[in-house]
Amino acid sequence: MLRLGLKSLLANKIRFALTASTITIGVAFVVAAFVTADSLRDTFGDLAEDINTGTEFTIRGQLAFGDLTEGDPPPVPENLVESVLAVEGVAAAEGGFFVDGVVPVDGSGVAVTTFGPPVAGANWTVDETISQFFLITGERPVGMTEFALDVGTFADYDFELGEHYEVITPTGPRTFTLTGTMQFGFPDNAGVGATFSIFDKETAQEVLGYGDEFDQIGVRVEPGADLAAVEQQLSAVLPDGVEIISASDATEEFSDAFETFIGPLQTILLAFAFVVLFVSAFIISNTFNIVLGQRVRELSLLRAVGATPRQVRRSVLTESFAIGVVASVVGLGLGMAGALGIRAIFSTFAEGLPAGSLPLSLRTVIWAAVVGVGFTVMASLVPAIKASRISPMAGLHDEYASTSRQGNVMRPVVGAVLLAAGLALTGWALFGDFDSATPQLITLAAGGAIVFIAVAVLSPLVAGAIVGAISRPLPGLLGTPGQLARNNSIRNPRRTAATAVALTIGLSLVTMVAVMAESLKVSFGERFSTAVTADFVITANTQAGLPKPAGSELRAAGIGTVVAFDFDRVELTGLRDVDGFVTELITDMTAVDVAGLGEVADLDITAGSLGGFDPAAGLLIHEDAAADYGLDIGDEVVLGFVSGDSRVVSVEAVFTRNALWSNWIIDQSLYAEVSTASFDDILLVATTIDDPEAARASVDQVLETYPQADVDDRQEFQAGIESNLDTVLVISTVFLGFALLIALIGIVNTLTLSVFERTREIGLMRAVGMTGRQLRRMIRWEAVAVALYGALVGLVLGLAFGIATIAAIPDDIIGTVAVPIVWLVVFLVLSLVFGLIAALFPAFRASRMNVLAAIADE
Repeated sequence: MLRLGLKSLLANKIRFALTASTITIGVAFVVAAFVTADSLRDTFGDLAEDINTGTEFTIRGQLAFGDLTEGDPPPVPENLVESVLAVEGVAAAEGGFFVDGVVPVDGSGVAVTTFGPPVAGANWTVDETISQFFLITGERPVGMTEFALDVGTFADYDFELGEHYEVITPTGPRTFTLTGTMQFGFPDNAGVGATFSIFDKETAQEVLGYGDEFDQIGVRVEPGADLAAVEQQLSAVLPDGVEIISASDATEEFSDAFETFIGPLQTILLAFAFVVLFVSAFIISNTFNIVLGQRVRELSLLRAVGATPRQVRRSVLTESFAIGVVASVVGLGLGMAGALGIRAIFSTFAEGLPAGSLPLSLRTVIWAAVVGVGFTVMASLVPAIKASRISPMAGLHDEYASTSRQGNVMRPVVGAVLLAAGLALTGWALFGDFDSATPQLITLAAGGAIVFIAVAVLSPLVAGAIVGAISRPLPGLLGTPGQLARNNSIRNPRRTAATAVALTIGLSLVTMVAVMAESLKVSFGERFSTAVTADFVITANTQAGLPKPAGSELRAAGIGTVVAFDFDRVELTGLRDVDGFVTELITDMTAVDVAGLGEVADLDITAGSLGGFDPAAGLLIHEDAAADYGLDIGDEVVLGFVSGDSRVVSVEAVFTRNALWSNWIIDQSLYAEVSTASFDDILLVATTIDDPEAARASVDQVLETYPQADVDDRQEFQAGIESNLDTVLVISTVFLGFALLIALIGIVNTLTLSVFERTREIGLMRAVGMTGRQLRRMIRWEAVAVALYGALVGLVLGLAFGIATIAAIPDDIIGTVAVPIVWLVVFLVLSLVFGLIAALFPAFRASRMNVLAAIADE
C-alpha cells in the first residue's frame, strides 16, 4: 500500500505539483516570517552588544515605571563622575549622550533624513576604551565649532571635510566645521542606518541642552576586579533616582526594547502565513476528495482483494505526507527568498527594514516541517476516512460515485452547529473582556476559522441555486458553450462550493481589512475636520519631533497663535474602575498650552470650561475616560511621570472631540516641571493672515532654518494620514494576496481534475461537432461562474466581519462605518480575472485531447 500510494502520486505529476504548491507558499511565508524576525533580532542584538562594548556598568536615571520603550530615563548630574571614579576597582568613567533629533544639513541645503533609524547627536569620549565611535578619516572634533559625522551619512550626502555646515540641535540651528568621519562599532558598522553627529563633551552638553548633566555614565573596571563588589560600592555612592545596570543587563534590556517591535511584526507575518495555510488546507482536502472520488473502482478492487480500511487510509495519508515533505523542503528555500521579498515590500510601501543576515534556525526548520506536513496530513484525514469506508463491492457499481455523493441530511445540522459556535467565539472575542491582546486574537482567529469551516459545510446547499442564478446570462451571450458552462457549474454543488471556498476565505479577509481601513479613514477625517480648527499642522520628519526653539520663533514672528503638543506616558494612581475597585493606569498623556488651545482646536467641552484653567494643577479629560473611572469636575488624580515626579491634578473640563490628542491633557507649564523634553511633537498654527498663500510663506520663512519641519494645511495633513492608511491597506492586501493566489491554484487544480473526470464526455462533445475554441470557452466561463460565486460570498462575509469588528472598536477610534465601493468592485473584477486565468491550462489541455481516445476512456 505504501508503494501504491507513492506510485499513484508520481503517476499524476501535474496534480502533485499543483497540490504541493499550495502548501509550499504557506510554508515559505512561515519561514520568511521567522527569518525576517530573527534577522532583525541578530541585527539589533549586535547593536546592543556594540553599545555596551568596553564598559562593565552603566549608570543612568531610573524610570519610575515602564521600560525604555515608554520613556527616556532622566539625566544624571555631571559631578557624579568624580564619585564613581573614586570607587575602588573603577578604571574609567565618562558621561555620554544619545539624543535623537539632531539633524545635519549638507552643502546642498538638504537635511539628513532616515526612515526609522534615529538622527542622533552624541559625544566622543576621551577614553577610547569605552567609546563606541571609531575615527575613520580626518580628526576628532574639539571645541564649540567642530563636529564629526558617521561615514554612511558622509557618503550619502553632500559633505566635505573642512567645510562649514548647519546642524539643527535641540537648542536650535548651529554652524559647525566638519573635522572627521567616524563609525559606530568596529570593524563592522553597527549603526543600522542611523545618522550620528558627534561633538566633544562640553559642546554636546551645550548644544543638546543638558547643561551640567549626562544621559548616562559608562564605567570600565580594572582587569581582575570583583564585579559584584564594585557594583555594590557604586550603588552606595549613587543618589536617589539613579541606578546601575551591568553590561549584560543593558544588552538584554536594549534587545527587549526592540522586541516590542520585532515580536508584533513576526506575529502579524505569521498570521498572514496561517491564513495562507488555512486556505491551502481546503484546496488539499478538495483535491483528495475529487481524486478519491475518481478512484472509487480502484479502491473497491483493493478492498476486494484483501486491503483493510486501515491500509486504504494509510495509502491516502502516505500521499499527503509525501506532498507535505516536498512542500516543506521547497518552502524552506522559497522562505529565504521570501524574507528578501518582505524587505522589498516594506521598502516600497513603508519604512524599510535594516539590512542584515538571513539566519535559518533549527526552530524555523522544525516549524516548516510541522506546518508543511501537519496541515497537509490534517487536510487529507477526512478524504482518507471516506476512502476507507468504501465497500469492496459497492464501489464496483457504475452508479456508486454519484449516489455516494448525494445530499447528507446531517450537513445542515453540522453546518448550523459550527456556524453558531464560530459566531459565538467571534462575538466573545470582539465584545468580551480579556487580560491582554494575545488571548483575544487567538479567540478571534478560532472563531473566524470555525465560521469559514461552517460556510464550507453549508455552501453546497445553496451553491447550485446561486451559481445557476449568476450564470443565467451565459446561454444568451455564448450560446451552447455558455449553456454547457452553466450546466457544468451547477450539476455538482459540492465540488463548486469546495472549489470556491478558498477564494471566499481570501476575499472575505481582504474585504474586511478594506472596510476597516476605509472606516478608519472616514472616522479620522470627520474627527479631524471638526476638532482641529488651526490653519497649519507642523510636524517633523524625525522621530524626535521639532526643537522647541522652532515654536518660540514662530510665536515671536507674530504670525498668529502657535500651540505645541507633546506626548508622553504617565501613570495614574488612585483611580476607580466602573466596578468601584481601585486601579492604576499607564496611558498616553498630552501636554499643551491650554490658554491657546481654543484658538487651534474645538474640544467640544461638555462639563467645566477652559476659562480660568489652572496650568499648574488642571486636567482635561475625555468623556470616555471620565465614564470609565467615574471622574467629574473637581475630582483629583495623581499623575506619575517617568522622571519619578508626581503631581496631583484636578479635573477642570470634560471634552468629547479627539483628533491629535489623547484622553488626558495637562498644561505645558506643568509638563516643563517634570520633563526635560527638548522637542515638540506637533505644532498647530492659527494665523492672523487672511491670505492663505501669504500665511504659508510667512510660516515657511520662519522655519527655513528647520528643514526637517513639514508644514501642511489641514487638508494636506488629513490627506497624508489617509495616504498612510491606504499604504497599510495595500501592504495587507499584498500579503493576503497570497491566499488569493492559493485560491487561483485551487481552481486550476479542480478544473484540471474535472476535465480528467469528464474525458469521455468531452470526447463525445468533440465527436458531435464541438470545436476546440468552443470547448475552451465552455471551461473558461465555468471557471468564471465558480469564481464569481466565491467572490460574492467572500464579499458578503468580509462586509459582515468588517462591520462586526468596527462595532467592537471604541467610537473614538472608528465611529463611522464606510464601505469602499471602488475597492469592492476591483476585488470582484479581479476574481473574475482569476477565474479566466485559472481556466487557461485546463481549457488548453481539454482542447488537445485525442477525440477517439477520449471516447474510449472508461
